[in-house]
Amino acid sequence: MEILLVEPPAVTDMGSLRVLGSIGTFKADMAWPPLDLMIISGLLELHKIPSTIYDANTLRATFADLAKKIQEEDPKMVVFTTSTTSIMHDLEVAKVVKEVSADILTVAIGTHVMALPEETLRESTYLDVCVYSEPELPVLDIIKEGYKLEKVKGIAYRKDEDVIKNARHTLCQNMDDFGFPSHDKIPLELYRDPLMRRSPMTITYGQRGCINRCTYCCSTFYGPLRHRTVDHLIKELKWIEELGIKEIRFFDLGFTNNLGWAEKLLGRMKGEGIDLIWTCNARSDRLPDEILAKMREAGCHAISIGGESGDPTVLKNVKKNVTPEMIASAVERTRKAGISPMVYFMMGLPGETRETTQRTIDFAKKLDPDIVTFGIATPHPGTEFYNYIKENKYFENRDWSQYDPNKRPVFSYPGFSSDDIYETMKHGYQSFYLRPSYVLRRMAGMRTPLDIKNNFRNFVGFLRRYVID
Repeated sequence: MEILLVEPPAVTDMGSLRVLGSIGTFKADMAWPPLDLMIISGLLELHKIPSTIYDANTLRATFADLAKKIQEEDPKMVVFTTSTTSIMHDLEVAKVVKEVSADILTVAIGTHVMALPEETLRESTYLDVCVYSEPELPVLDIIKEGYKLEKVKGIAYRKDEDVIKNARHTLCQNMDDFGFPSHDKIPLELYRDPLMRRSPMTITYGQRGCINRCTYCCSTFYGPLRHRTVDHLIKELKWIEELGIKEIRFFDLGFTNNLGWAEKLLGRMKGEGIDLIWTCNARSDRLPDEILAKMREAGCHAISIGGESGDPTVLKNVKKNVTPEMIASAVERTRKAGISPMVYFMMGLPGETRETTQRTIDFAKKLDPDIVTFGIATPHPGTEFYNYIKENKYFENRDWSQYDPNKRPVFSYPGFSSDDIYETMKHGYQSFYLRPSYVLRRMAGMRTPLDIKNNFRNFVGFLRRYVID
């Protein structure tokens, strides 16, 4: 096999997040397919280039297992995903590859190497290439150019003792040109999500980029909002059905960011009888009642809404461009539409104090969505939030492995320390999930063996991470 696409081994027994800019370890009992690699594999398939995906993260494979896989496949190039949290761990992939054969080209992708390509190459002499542009086309071009790296845009690479950074690659304007993500090359039976109601599941996408530029978000690495055509996506959904998949998650920053595109897609999904249930992310200012009704009719059963904070000043500080009132309205109208609301919150954003974080916790309990998260705000290199923390000299820790939304923040604010922020996050989880009313509601809502299994696993994981720890 010419190309081996690797999702590196997990850093912890919870599994590691690396999908399209995700960072940290999973907060719950879940396992998502490696969508980045699936998209690359689908593109290579269109160009008649064979590839294999090895999801060591979900398989809980070791680096020794990876070495055996490399020996079996005997590839010319190994492409592997990374994240800021796991970067030093992930670079072991390049070492394992070179120990099998020094002739195999090692290529790292992900938002960490997009932000710091030259620095990452200097971290490991086993790494040959970092893709700092959108990864699909540079990876394809490496092959098309006969592995002559000087001809490939969008990469930084090692040449003797030097690190060379080529010109940036242009963004793909017709996203249909990527083909379908390779759902047929992954162990579908292993993937799961706390919101999942049917199995097996997979992840796909309809768009890339975002209409907003929140200061903490990695969307900046993926350019302006671009869509696949509805026809192309419908064809993929029908293929997904043929593979026996029952549920999907749309891994878009906001499924309804372009309301016209979303409405057209939803109409086609209902009209063509797509028999899939699904979940997605959405902004609170992009969920009008008529779209919610159409989402429900087309199979949507849960929406994850970016709340971030219950404090209006903090929301302004991160350029979220929504208000607590808009978030509350979206959650309530989602619930009334018969769709389960989930809300993401963060602790430690610019302007945060004990008072603002308590306001967020109180706000979350007032909203009372089915699921909330209270992640630690994590300054990702290349974002405005990272620059803010750096310029104000708030950093306390530059160990990449600590840049995890589930760990103590790597920074402190005057009067609001790293430990304070972390303890507030734990308090948020405990005060929300240990309410008797919430526990009884979750128990009453369990309808199937899968519901019971998911709720039990995730409650045990919650206790381990946020109560017993």
